[in-house]
Amino acid sequence: MRNNRTPVITITGVEDNPDRFVAAFRSEFLDATYAVVFSQTITGAVALHRFVQMISDQYGKQVELRIANDLFQKPNKAVEDILKSIMKPETILT
Repeated sequence: MRNNRTPVITITGVEDNPDRFVAAFRSEFLDATYAVVFSQTITGAVALHRFVQMISDQYGKQVELRIANDLFQKPNKAVEDILKSIMKPETILT
């Protein structure tokens, strides 16, 4: 199934756990939310990348990320590199 809208993935922190994050995508059509919980590690970066790739492949287009400006207090190189590789100019830092 293809949709004309750009898929939006929102990345937020996990309450009371500053080292864990949630990347979530909401499908209005399916009335469902898909999510992955990841940490700022190499394996967390791989999990995030695979999640973004899964959504991108399903919709046939690059996703838009929405990330809070101060979300990653202590940036991890692996997560930072993955975010840079999947961000496009329309990425919104909230």
